Amino acid sequence: MERYSYQVPIKGLLLILFELGFGLKIDLIGSVSVSEIFVFCYTLLFLHREPIRKNTSFSYLLWGYSCLLIAQCVSEMFVGSSPSNSLKGIAITVISFCHLFFLINSFKTSRHMLPWAFVGMLLRPIVMGTDFEGNTIDALNGLDVVYLKFVIAPLIINLVMLFSFFHDNIKTSILLIFVGLFILLLGARSWGGMAFISGIASIIITAFKKIKFKYILMMLLAASLFAFQSYTVYVDRVLSGKITGGNSGQILRADNPYNPINLLKVGRTETFIGAIAFIDAPLWGHGAWKKDSDYGFKYTKMKSQYQKLNEKVYLDDVDLVPCHSVLIGFGCYNGIFAFIFGALLILSFFYMGLHNIFVTRRYIIISTYFLIIFAWHSLFSPQSNFRLTLPLYMAFFYVIYVYKSKEFHEEKVRRYKVLEEIRRAEERESVKEQKDNESETEVETNKEHTKTRDYAAEFRRRHRKLI
Repeated sequence: MERYSYQVPIKGLLLILFELGFGLKIDLIGSVSVSEIFVFCYTLLFLHREPIRKNTSFSYLLWGYSCLLIAQCVSEMFVGSSPSNSLKGIAITVISFCHLFFLINSFKTSRHMLPWAFVGMLLRPIVMGTDFEGNTIDALNGLDVVYLKFVIAPLIINLVMLFSFFHDNIKTSILLIFVGLFILLLGARSWGGMAFISGIASIIITAFKKIKFKYILMMLLAASLFAFQSYTVYVDRVLSGKITGGNSGQILRADNPYNPINLLKVGRTETFIGAIAFIDAPLWGHGAWKKDSDYGFKYTKMKSQYQKLNEKVYLDDVDLVPCHSVLIGFGCYNGIFAFIFGALLILSFFYMGLHNIFVTRRYIIISTYFLIIFAWHSLFSPQSNFRLTLPLYMAFFYVIYVYKSKEFHEEKVRRYKVLEEIRRAEERESVKEQKDNESETEVETNKEHTKTRDYAAEFRRRHRKLI
């Protein structure tokens, strides 16, 4: 089994600097970070040299990205978007692939490179700062939900994930559950909910390998009831005024706050509006960075109606067709073909993540958390996540999946060789026994023939005496 080296590797330090580089941004076809420029140049220099191109799994991903990129380019030509907006939309897919390629090459040398990426992510808001100003004390008291959601909650959860990499056990799962509940009660529902569900799911998945399936179903039922009861208590406390911080206002505006779907419509309205915009232009979409003012602010007004807020608030906001989803964004911006290829890419990585969880016996906590947050970001996070955050999860899924597949293939070959040796040994033993039996039979036959000759000789001798 591969052991972790506590000596700081050069590649680990480079990976930390790489993550920090996302905080250094320049204006080039929109806001682009230094790390994004680096991965683009890295891919141009090394993609044609790397033997990974010949890997079957990677070649499928390369074809998937290529088809998605072609679909986006064709869509932008038919829609007639401005060159600047078209390049911004296409650049997301290009940088996403370059980011993924660099991380796969970094992780494939050693799966233990992942903690260094986490260290870089943890240091980035501290060293480079963030776009969100706030106070940690106010955030932990539930008074500054923006700073809590975008800075404090990811920082705390990533610390737990880093800890779980070295201590992948039930105690860490329980710690993750309590951290998730704490963040959930403060008001960062998505981060807290994902951590809470990941902790429970990791315990159940670990038990899945040790106990019978019927007990797993009972655990799933109990966990679901506990989660829904916890959510009900949270809603009750918000409605009674005992919890006023965070995004509690969304619960007050929901038609039926006890139904998580209704709360999702208020909290992630842009995803549902983006789906409606996709249906309105299903073939080629609306084009990247399409202005909603071209439609008379149709979708912005619809968004304000969903959220039951003053329409003036959104008319003064960013003039874009709202879409807060990576997956729906493919269809909303570039039509059905981009949606299909994008969905196939996301589903392929989701399959790898599922395969890793139920096959590997390590990294259960981090694999479960990555799978849940990957699904969440794919459905309910803006398109920019496709180039910034999703490649980290996708690279982890890919490397662990390929590593385990190779390991299982080698184990299968080894077992086949052992069985083949046993079969050959049995054949040799069988042939030897057959030869021994034939020798014994031949000896017995010779003895019988000798006896028969002796009897015949004795019979002739007596017969001559009688004559």
